[in-house]
Amino acid sequence: MSRENTVSVADLAGAWRLERFVYRWPDGRELAPLGEVRGQLLYLLDGDARPARMAVQVAADRRPPFDPASEAGLAAHFQSGFAYGGCWTLDDDAVHHDVDIASLPFWEGARLTRQVVLEDGRLVLSTDEPSPQRPEGGYTTLLEWTRSAAGKPRPA
Repeated sequence: MSRENTVSVADLAGAWRLERFVYRWPDGRELAPLGEVRGQLLYLLDGDARPARMAVQVAADRRPPFDPASEAGLAAHFQSGFAYGGCWTLDDDAVHHDVDIASLPFWEGARLTRQVVLEDGRLVLSTDEPSPQRPEGGYTTLLEWTRSAAGKPRPA
């Protein structure tokens, strides 16, 4: 595989489709915490305030039934995916998501930093921070994306 050494704002801009979401431990073990997922990542170019949107959701046939009348039903619903929006900046090999709104309340107002690798047309975002699904940590979270049908934005 060829690795592109420098990732630019233009490289990231546009729409991406989630291919894989896993936790990987140093010994090579992997876990897909939400099972089979689908997701969308959108990096927009809009002056200095670059909007970003991300949504990840468990495949429809694997989601629990939605029961808004029970606390357990609501908890199961929110474990079936997550979404957030805000602005993004690129700093060398890291992208920073400054979150304005999120399905996980503790992400609102947070800066989520992801390491960036662009390799053979695949975008890999990773972090070694613990997640709500497995708060003990000790693993790297990997989200692998490919260009969606919408692709890259056209120059103005």
